[in-house]
Amino acid sequence: MSSTSPVNYFETLFRNGRENIVLIMNGKGIVIAISPSFTAHFGYTQQDIIGMNASILFTEEDREKNLPQRELEAVLGTGYSSDNNYLVNVDRRQRWVSGESLLLQNENGENIIIKIIQDIHEKKILENEIRASNQFNESILGSIRDPIFVLNEQQEVIKTNEACNILFKTHVAASTPLNFEAVIGPFDRSELLNKTVTEAIQTRKEFSCREVEMFTVNMDKKVFEVSNSFVYNQGSEVMLVYMHDVTASKQIEREREDVIGFIGHELRNPLANVVLCNEIMAEAVKKNNMEEVKDMLQRSKNNVMRLNKMITELYDLTKANAGNMKLQVSSFQFGEVIKEAIDMVHALQPAYNIIVEGQTNVAVEADKYRLVQVIVNYLSNGIKYSNGKTEVTIHVKPEDDHIIVAVKDEGLGISKENLPYIFEKFFRAEKTKGMEGIGLGLYLCRQIINAHSGMVWAESEEGRGSVFYFSIPVKFYSKP
Repeated sequence: MSSTSPVNYFETLFRNGRENIVLIMNGKGIVIAISPSFTAHFGYTQQDIIGMNASILFTEEDREKNLPQRELEAVLGTGYSSDNNYLVNVDRRQRWVSGESLLLQNENGENIIIKIIQDIHEKKILENEIRASNQFNESILGSIRDPIFVLNEQQEVIKTNEACNILFKTHVAASTPLNFEAVIGPFDRSELLNKTVTEAIQTRKEFSCREVEMFTVNMDKKVFEVSNSFVYNQGSEVMLVYMHDVTASKQIEREREDVIGFIGHELRNPLANVVLCNEIMAEAVKKNNMEEVKDMLQRSKNNVMRLNKMITELYDLTKANAGNMKLQVSSFQFGEVIKEAIDMVHALQPAYNIIVEGQTNVAVEADKYRLVQVIVNYLSNGIKYSNGKTEVTIHVKPEDDHIIVAVKDEGLGISKENLPYIFEKFFRAEKTKGMEGIGLGLYLCRQIINAHSGMVWAESEEGRGSVFYFSIPVKFYSKP
């Protein structure tokens, strides 16, 4: 080799067979020597590359970015540089390499650059595959709408999905695993989930569809069916905990049971009364006792009306659940609604005094039949729970572009604990469960008023009566 050859300095390096991939350049980036292992890895012989600018080893994209010149300037400026990039072999295929460049001088004081290269192509491909696999797994986890926890053997949460983060605010960084009990404790008030998971980790047993009640970060009560499975992740065993939200299906199941119970109990009572009245009337006719016949006819009529009300409420419930509560909107004076409602209530409860206060001669656009239904329900509740009192008051107040209606009674009242739930489906306070009704009336009132873009609410003190309100706009518009 010429006097600029660095072989005298790096003979050992060069002679270390295929272990060291070495490229030597002068200060202008011209290749002056390559090791045998360079030829073995990249296919270039000394005749192919010596005397050529080392930039031919870079991809076209890197040459456009001036990467070869920048690397050369870096090592000339500091005496050292390192890089990770593609090099192009003799048949133009690209391989990932990692390189370190050192600036030295030969015996003539000339700059030479020795570049030691590691072929990391397979390693890079593996890293990319692992990264793609992790991204794929993350996208799968992210697309699952049910909460998922990933736990290690120490019962630490090492990963959660987006659904879990939203419900429980449990985003876990990979570098900071958290204790599962600490994460879930505020929401697992019964501690059933934590006990189930602890037992599963200790025994290495899988379970399926364990039902647990949980609270979310918003303190919403939900029911989950929880299952688990053990999988291997990067050489260690982890446990996946899946939580399927069955709150809605459980609610439907409870409603179905309530309806079945209603049909079996509530409908049977007025039907039995109708049958009994007919039997008594038959006997009264034989005895020509017309007063008793008249009395039994009225009782039969009242029971039939009760039956009709219950069946109507059930029918309205199915329409409300299906989102099919369509309104027949017309213009009328609100006082007409009040009068019709009072007449209907007095037909069944003539002994009660219904007082009307406020301004009722207000023009409104609404479904007249449905508003009558709401007021009749409010009045009937006031009478039903009157506790012997015989007076109920309706107050009507126009306010801006709305009308507010309040129905006040002096009856049993509602406890503070029960008040938030009185407009829920099938809700019956414990002390009223022996009374007539199925717990649908107020729920349907809320649905009707919501359909009018209005709102319902109530105020009550146990033992001192209640006030039920609703408010609707006087000009009808439907919510988007």
